[in-house]
Amino acid sequence: MRRRATARSGKQCDEPTRTRTGGGVIEVTAFKREYLTSGSKTALGLQLSPLEIPAAVSVISQDLLRDQQVNNVDNALRNVAGVSKFKTGNGGEERFAIRGFDASQSIYRDGARINNALNASNIPSTETANIERIEVLKGPSALLYGQGQPGGVINYVTKRPDVAPAYGLELIGGNFGFFKVEADATGTVPLTDKIAYRFVGAYLNTDSFRDEVARERFLINPSLLITPTDSTRLIVGYEFINDDFTQDRGQVLDGDNVQGFFFSDRQDVTQFFGIPNFNSNSEAEARRIYALGEYDVVEGYRIEATYSRTDTDKTNFDSSPRFITADLAVIGPIGSPVENLVRIDPRKTIGSGRTQQVTFKHFLDLKGPAGIQHQILASYTFEDFDTFSTSFRGDRDVFFNVATREYFTQFTLDDLLDPNILQPTDSVVFGLEDFGASLDQDFREHGVNFLDYIKVNNWLSLLFGVRYSDFRDRASAFRDTNIAFRGGLVVSPTSQSSIYFSFSEGYAPSGGLLGIDDGPIDPETSRSFELGGKLSLRGGALLLTTAIFDVKQRGVPFIVNPFDEFGNPTLFEDIRFGNIGEIRTRGGEIEAVGQITDNWRIQAGYAFLDNQNTETGLGLFEVVFSEGARLPGIAAHNFNLFTFYEIETPFGELGIGGGVFAQTDVFISTENRAEFNGFIQADLAAYFKRGRWKVQINARNVTDAVFLLGQNGIDTDSFAAIRTGTSAPRTITGSIAVAF
Repeated sequence: MRRRATARSGKQCDEPTRTRTGGGVIEVTAFKREYLTSGSKTALGLQLSPLEIPAAVSVISQDLLRDQQVNNVDNALRNVAGVSKFKTGNGGEERFAIRGFDASQSIYRDGARINNALNASNIPSTETANIERIEVLKGPSALLYGQGQPGGVINYVTKRPDVAPAYGLELIGGNFGFFKVEADATGTVPLTDKIAYRFVGAYLNTDSFRDEVARERFLINPSLLITPTDSTRLIVGYEFINDDFTQDRGQVLDGDNVQGFFFSDRQDVTQFFGIPNFNSNSEAEARRIYALGEYDVVEGYRIEATYSRTDTDKTNFDSSPRFITADLAVIGPIGSPVENLVRIDPRKTIGSGRTQQVTFKHFLDLKGPAGIQHQILASYTFEDFDTFSTSFRGDRDVFFNVATREYFTQFTLDDLLDPNILQPTDSVVFGLEDFGASLDQDFREHGVNFLDYIKVNNWLSLLFGVRYSDFRDRASAFRDTNIAFRGGLVVSPTSQSSIYFSFSEGYAPSGGLLGIDDGPIDPETSRSFELGGKLSLRGGALLLTTAIFDVKQRGVPFIVNPFDEFGNPTLFEDIRFGNIGEIRTRGGEIEAVGQITDNWRIQAGYAFLDNQNTETGLGLFEVVFSEGARLPGIAAHNFNLFTFYEIETPFGELGIGGGVFAQTDVFISTENRAEFNGFIQADLAAYFKRGRWKVQINARNVTDAVFLLGQNGIDTDSFAAIRTGTSAPRTITGSIAVAF
């Protein structure tokens, strides 16, 4: 099957619709925005329509990103049913869960892994200017991606060159000192139509509603599309991100481990529990080179090869609140000698990382007996991941008074003469000492994958897939292999509807944890059963998807020798683990994406998640995980709705829209004692477009709702009290864009 030598990736910055006339002239007609995309290669690696995919796949389109004026992926992924947002990680990176399971090991960029649980703090925050769309595949994904968590995969698809010339510039401003400029240009290189280019650039500078917090980020992303023949395509690109920011661990909670923890009237969301002029020195840099080659060998046979390498460097000036009383209070109790004080531990971490991925894929279309059609994918993947970090800690604590907002340390005049002593403010001085904590990870994974999508007839399709993975952690000499299967069945009662059933497996290495025999324990494994239905309405303009699912993660490691032979607590270095734990999520979700009418578009979803520990044991620090306990930060119910309506006027196009995002209460840790209240957030938006120009205004959280966010993996309420995120207050942004 030969294809045209183009790589259209979508519209530029609010690009008008372009059509080619018979004479080859590109005619600018009107703006057109759509939320529903035609398909997603992330789901199976094959070119299938949404109705043909036996899985729940959510796609956040470029047009939805524009309508919501998205400048961070936190705000983008709230549009996906079943995705939970955690507070940002210790390195300022974004954190999510899919169907109740942490997705830290399952974030990809153009199909290549950029993140995992061990490297999370080494990557910059995600810039959205060069993201074309975001794909979310639900359920275990070992078949395509190897090791990872069972909830699903998040894939950021970047913009690609286009032979049709287009140029866009957008200026965005808002409260809290927000300023951003984005530039986007694409077209063919002069004197040849065989090479197309694309350049995306962005600069962001912003303060925050939180005291002392700011960010400055810079992106450049040039790429080329080379098409020497109609059957050969090569895309090469380079991406550079520099991110200077104030590291902010978020809020703390009042109370203690006896009376419980809560958000009190001594607190507000603007308080900063870092150190002024210290945390603001944090910086991260990422450099990515990537290439994609495709060749149509003969009709029905295509090969594809990809390469991606990302190098990251990060210096994190961090400050972590600590307990200030024996009852584990974080804010000094009223009437005590430490009333209103928060104890802060200065920290600095220097880290670097490298991820490389190489893939070779063969795509084969076959027609068998009785008209049975096969889409076959056979592939090989090599992934190389390396990260290193080392940490330093302050030689004394810094204190913050929540009533007076003063920072101070106890120091002498001799400190000011010591070259090893830092003086971030007049009242704060301290030195940094080697923490003795470092992380050195180096693993490789080889994977061989076979997938066959069988279309028996117009109403029945089958899927079978298997992957063999060989995982090696060279830092600990650990090796493990895994075979994962995926199966599916699609029944199409009509050409506009389908019912599907799927089964998938996944695995995650144990990270070198040792068992009672001093050998590495087995990896965590997962499996998912899913039953769903899809309905296409209005000639394919609106898609309804519903699914029920049962996902289990088995072999979760817990301590098996909490005490030694004499009855004393086991020394940390002698602790051994066993694969005895299990986590389960059962639930359902429904999504509606597309156009209700030609002028009215919508993206909406609802998810119910019954997420809990079903088999438990003893974790680190003698924490007992209770059977039946829900995981922190995972709401039983969440809902998202965003919609826009366009009105044609004599002067141009007027768009008016808004959305509602809501979830129910969540526990702050697996202790399941304290809870964060549920919330409802309302957004509004409007734009006016005339010719090549567009002005837009967006208001997020218009009711100024205040709510708190948890962190993944928190096992005690006391630890959650120093790891709490907070909502942003009412935020207004306005923009002006031109496309030509």
